[in-house]
Amino acid sequence: MQGDLFGRLLPWLGGLLVLAIVGGMVMLWTRRMAVGRDKERPTDGYGMDGLRGMLDRGEITPEEYDRARRKLVQRVRDSAPAASPDRPSGKGP
Repeated sequence: MQGDLFGRLLPWLGGLLVLAIVGGMVMLWTRRMAVGRDKERPTDGYGMDGLRGMLDRGEITPEEYDRARRKLVQRVRDSAPAASPDRPSGKGP
């Protein structure tokens, strides 16, 4: 009797195991795709290409473009690692 019950449940348990493995693989693939897209997108909201496109389409004025460009450049400068005094910065005297 117990052997018969196990024999009837074994295919269902195998199916659940396969479903769990496939589901986990889909979740990992989806996460990798989402993380990969985040790396390509600028974290500040807009990159220079986005700002130029907005200016070209007339969505922002030239003054707004200049202001946003200066802010973006400053953020990049602030996030760049400072030159170490032990290591030359590559700038001439």
